[in-house]
Amino acid sequence: MLRESESTSIHKANAKRGSRLPHGAMDCTPIHVRAARGIWPKKTAENWAAKAGVKPRMAKYWLSGKKPVSASGRLALMRELG
Repeated sequence: MLRESESTSIHKANAKRGSRLPHGAMDCTPIHVRAARGIWPKKTAENWAAKAGVKPRMAKYWLSGKKPVSASGRLALMRELG
């Protein structure tokens, strides 16, 4: 278990990188990817990108697991699920 000072320094380092996740960590991306592929079985990246307001390349990163799904991507899935 980390001491409070170690935990704080890790949090500050992650905040500087712009991510709350440690390097290489995954958000709930596999769940989001399965949901997106279920909603849009064809042209998943293009449809997800259009609904989330991002470029298709970012949606391809989400689908490949290279980047965690952003808030706009998660919100787009929630809107489609009802």
